[in-house]
Amino acid sequence: MILSVAPMSRTPSEEQAALVRVELSTILASDSFSGSKRCQDFVEFVVEHALAGDYDSLSERFLGVQLFGRAVDYETATDSIVRVRANDVRKRLALYYAGRQDWAVRIDLIAGGYVPEFHWKSEEKVRLVSAGPFIQPPENAVPGPTLEEKAPVHVPHSGEAGKRWKRWLWSVVPIAVLVAVVLAHPLRPFSSNLDRFWAPVLEAPSPPLLSLPTTDTFQTTLKTAQTFGQSQPGSPVKLGGDDLIAFHNWHISLPVVQATLSVALALGRKGKTPLVRMGTDLRQDEVRGHPVIAIGSFSNPWTEQNVSGLRFTFDRGASDQESPRIRDSQNPQRSWSLPRTFPQPQTKDYAIVTRTFDPVTREPFVSLAGLHSFGNQIAGEFVSQESSWNEVAKRAPTGWEKMNLQVVLETNIIGTTPSSPKIIDVYFWK
Repeated sequence: MILSVAPMSRTPSEEQAALVRVELSTILASDSFSGSKRCQDFVEFVVEHALAGDYDSLSERFLGVQLFGRAVDYETATDSIVRVRANDVRKRLALYYAGRQDWAVRIDLIAGGYVPEFHWKSEEKVRLVSAGPFIQPPENAVPGPTLEEKAPVHVPHSGEAGKRWKRWLWSVVPIAVLVAVVLAHPLRPFSSNLDRFWAPVLEAPSPPLLSLPTTDTFQTTLKTAQTFGQSQPGSPVKLGGDDLIAFHNWHISLPVVQATLSVALALGRKGKTPLVRMGTDLRQDEVRGHPVIAIGSFSNPWTEQNVSGLRFTFDRGASDQESPRIRDSQNPQRSWSLPRTFPQPQTKDYAIVTRTFDPVTREPFVSLAGLHSFGNQIAGEFVSQESSWNEVAKRAPTGWEKMNLQVVLETNIIGTTPSSPKIIDVYFWK
């Protein structure tokens, strides 16, 4: 058998994609990658996007936002997190393949880019001979006897032939069935754990409605702003009703924008374009027939209406001085709250990802809600990444994709950048 390495295909077939995913699973479980969750997430992310043909997402900025929680406008020139991680992945892939030669497909990440390459071992057809090597006869050789001149061939009687036929049939049929099963398996469409989470939304006939938090903000008039500028530091300034201008649903925080982008991009890659609405501007008649994805906790009435009464829910606290919290209704002693309250900077945040089904219509509802705005961001990023749902699936019961679920998340915040979310608890019910 002659083996050769075939070049990468930009659009792998379904059979090839299935083989790539098998190889990816082996890589993720290998000694070269099992000790680095970041490298596992990186290689899994780029491979899945390449198999989906989504090469536009394999840019340094997009990877920085999706995998490392960077802001959409972060400085790639000064922040080298993606380049450093990509180099680490390349070294680990080289180490992995240095000790393995029995691969059917090899996954590489070529220097200077983030689009993986797939190389295949393919069989080259060779001429088969019945016995020994093929020898070219000399030109003056005497030709052998023709078929008619050869000795008569023994033809077995019908009974002997029947037995041989049955033995051949019983030996070949199981092999043929096995080959058919193996060939048919990769032809089935691959369904990732991320697809399983979003399936109820993607299968709905109407586009999903993305409900953003309700905001009420105030801004001083130009005259009042000038008065502030002329006043001495620490001196009191009296404000009247005419000195402030109220804005309803006019401003959105950057973490909410990032959560919205993460969800919209994830749904867009699956062929769904969400309709965006503000929480209080979304009427009941608009919701009918549409899956709803609500971002925000206390600031989104759809979250308050649908998450209230579930196992994990939000509690404002007894007063404004008390930090809001997430509480576990099955264990009242268990809760998670912010270590600091406004206006102090946040160092930690918590969020709940909720997916429920209407008991009558079976329409799905998804809530991505944090105690603070950063929690909204990590919840949006969590439901947009394949690695997140691979981790959830490890803790999930059979058939979880059709069940109600809640995932409690935790993130550490440095400045205005949240870390990758950590799963605190998951809960499933019918």
